[in-house]
Amino acid sequence: MNDADLPWGLIFLNFILGLGTLVLLILNLFPSSPRALKFKEYEINSSQEFNNLPETKTLSGIFKDYFKNYFEFRGRTTRRNFWWIQLFWGLTVILFLFLIYLFNQFEQIMFGYNFIGSMVLRLFFFLFILGTFFPQLTIHVRRLRDAGLSNLGLSLLLGGTSGILIFYQMFTKTLKITYTTGHYQLVQYLLFLLVMIVVLSLILVEVMATGELKTNKKNSLFEKID
Repeated sequence: MNDADLPWGLIFLNFILGLGTLVLLILNLFPSSPRALKFKEYEINSSQEFNNLPETKTLSGIFKDYFKNYFEFRGRTTRRNFWWIQLFWGLTVILFLFLIYLFNQFEQIMFGYNFIGSMVLRLFFFLFILGTFFPQLTIHVRRLRDAGLSNLGLSLLLGGTSGILIFYQMFTKTLKITYTTGHYQLVQYLLFLLVMIVVLSLILVEVMATGELKTNKKNSLFEKID
């Protein structure tokens, strides 16, 4: 999109299944635009410069980097910067859930049903989750790389955790819809244990210090010590 001097936001056409993806593919057939020279051509070696950027010390700088590097999968994020962001994000989620609960209770008492207040809060909560999806994904990738995981290692850990969580949610919802929960309690319990294991594994890696997982020898899952 940048090369053709088109708005980069057009990538979200992918959310329109089928038709949107087709339109996006057609737009990618557009020739390069002379005005696209304002964008620097991507080079694989440019990630080295990004990796060596100094750590942001101030809270304002941490949040500025968080939103500035919205789609930046390269580079690293230190343990301190990562957990400050997660603390803010988690407290915001808890605040939203608490307010939604309060509004639900208030509206049930006053009107006997959910009114506009709780619906607006749910909308804002959905927009918050949607708006922070990409920065949360990229900062997790940079933190795992900072701990010493290779691109393959962090892909397997993040992808495996996400896949198992999604499968668990789909499985439990299917059981509720079909009213067969009692027949698969053992399977559901084992899946829950698996979810806990992968989530705790992810958290364990993300609390490690910079380069703690690096190895002396070349490894497909861990980075090699320089």
